[in-house]
Amino acid sequence: MKKFKSIILLVVAVLFANVLFAQLDRSIQPEPGPAPEFKIGEHQTFILDNGLKVIVVENHKVPRISYQLTIDVNPIFEKDAVGYVSMTGDLMRSGTNTTSKIEIDEAVDFIGADLYTFQNGMYGLVLTKHKTTFLELMSDVLLNPSFPEEEVEKTKKQKLASLASSKTNPGVIANRVGKKLRNQNHPYGEIETEESIENITREHIVKYYNTYYRPNVSYLVIVGDITLKDAKKDAKKYFGSWENADVPKQEYQFPNKSIGTRVALVHKDDAVQSYINITYPVNLKIGDKDAIPGSIANNILGSGAVSSRLFTNLREDKGYTYGAYSSLSKNAYVGYFRAFAQVGTDVTDDAVNQFVIELNRMKNEVVDDETLKLFKTILTGSFARSLEDPQTIARFAFNTIKYNLPKDYYPAYLGKIDAVTKEQVLQVSKKYIDPDQAIIIVVGDKEKLLEPLKKYSTSGKVELYDIYGNPVKEEKEKIIPEGITAESVIQKYIDAVGGKENLENIQDITIEATTNMNGMEIKQKTYKKAPDKYAMIMSMNGNVMMQQAFNGERGIMKGFQGEQEIIGEDLENLKVDAALNAELKYAELGVNLTLEAIEKVENKDMYKVKVVNPTGQTTYDYFDIESGLRVQSKQTIVSPQGEFTQMQTYSDYQEVDGVKFPFLIRISGVQNMDLKVGKVSINTDLSDDIF
Repeated sequence: MKKFKSIILLVVAVLFANVLFAQLDRSIQPEPGPAPEFKIGEHQTFILDNGLKVIVVENHKVPRISYQLTIDVNPIFEKDAVGYVSMTGDLMRSGTNTTSKIEIDEAVDFIGADLYTFQNGMYGLVLTKHKTTFLELMSDVLLNPSFPEEEVEKTKKQKLASLASSKTNPGVIANRVGKKLRNQNHPYGEIETEESIENITREHIVKYYNTYYRPNVSYLVIVGDITLKDAKKDAKKYFGSWENADVPKQEYQFPNKSIGTRVALVHKDDAVQSYINITYPVNLKIGDKDAIPGSIANNILGSGAVSSRLFTNLREDKGYTYGAYSSLSKNAYVGYFRAFAQVGTDVTDDAVNQFVIELNRMKNEVVDDETLKLFKTILTGSFARSLEDPQTIARFAFNTIKYNLPKDYYPAYLGKIDAVTKEQVLQVSKKYIDPDQAIIIVVGDKEKLLEPLKKYSTSGKVELYDIYGNPVKEEKEKIIPEGITAESVIQKYIDAVGGKENLENIQDITIEATTNMNGMEIKQKTYKKAPDKYAMIMSMNGNVMMQQAFNGERGIMKGFQGEQEIIGEDLENLKVDAALNAELKYAELGVNLTLEAIEKVENKDMYKVKVVNPTGQTTYDYFDIESGLRVQSKQTIVSPQGEFTQMQTYSDYQEVDGVKFPFLIRISGVQNMDLKVGKVSINTDLSDDIF
């Protein structure tokens, strides 16, 4: 059954290669220059009879108009169905009482427009000449969404697939746990889980829409090639019939900071890297007097520029990480600070120490003139580039009204940046950078990190959490029964799938499987022939995407980038994976086995077996204690983008010629997919030419 691992890891390698993106060259430091001057169109406002607040920014340079609608309500507790608020926005575009999703898509594409819906809002961009058609579509989507049941279920499946993928992503886990721990007793602390998504019904979505999507709590921002007169006419025509109603307001306290520093550890089995996330809530809103100095202070600390302090320390000086960053988030209800990086397990202790040093340094040292000038220039450039997007202008106009900002707040923004002093940077750092009341979250190997991290906790204790931020109770380690070894677990597995005799009778095997990626079906054919020949062909729409072949000595891979010889460790690992029924030959192949523990997988006790190839490549296989079948495999993948755990869950075992095969393999980690086996053919006298 080792063949399934080679199938899975190969698919993942190809698909992962397609999603990697180029890294920015941060080695060149920009030269500070004079701040350019920018003019932002003045906004004009009016209110419809139903209470809809409309903001208009005229700009006739380009014949296009953007429309941004925001439902301005405070967050609510979603309780046991977390996720339905965001789904309400996502699903508005999935059909109306008179128009299907496909018809909406086709109509928007036909006029070359954009129309997006999202949590509590929507955005559209259209050429001026098509605005009438567009507004008919936009108002229909806003006022008459049908929320089809099939689309609700489809979106739930997508959310579940995304969650499955995130289960092994340390960055996602650290952010999710941080969000929950820093926002205790606040809606921002609610996170999506499989259970909460499964609990979502169409009724949740319809009720939220009917309760909160009301014009008297909404803003419509119109930016572009339109006059105030036409904007008033269009707003009244297309949105004037939207009925207003009283909208409930939520009451909750601002989350408390920690009393002292807390350390929270999420265990990641045998991780070779740790993800560090230092976080806490902050009370900082858009337009506050501290907002601009705070942005500069945060950029100096952790913007990712080559001169930012975290980057210089942890990457350039220590070589601990590819990048170390921080963010200071402004929010009307609860903002937050976070500093984060992924580092090697062996340097996690000192990396946390370096974070604390740099955070305290911001609080205690005045920045020099050159550094301040550089980061003012960087912020000025970022602001200037943002003005190219109509959504930015819409956001500025919305913020000005919502936060009651001076009309010249954004037109004078560059001057405000230039006026920030070293003393202000130090002052806001003292106020908003606070490692002494932070939550230090680390996702990594508990066995190696538990003791070293205790010294950073004010209480001297490290709190243990699962990937959803739930406290983990230390359970007594289950004792492996006497006489049970890794070899006996593998033998029970061999017996469970059909026995040694039936496996040895297999001289060749063909496996046909399919998976679905972005709506496209990918077909896979895998061939094996005794003793160690292997081939795989992956295709989409009849076109071969990739081929791999191993004839027992030489391995090659063919793809869009041509043919490549498989060499080195990859070739040595392929020799193990290519062996037909490798479990019968582990000793012969030089594979080392260790029975490590009894652990639960999907609430069932499993034997955890560490499988190490001669090259050192390590996989953890989990076998059901009762049935003996392999239920799950895990393997760590380290790349420049970070460390990932690739996990395969095996189910739906079916018997073919006396041998059981898993017909469903659920994959999560770098990519998330279901690999469905359609057919297994045994002893068909495969030709050596295939290999």
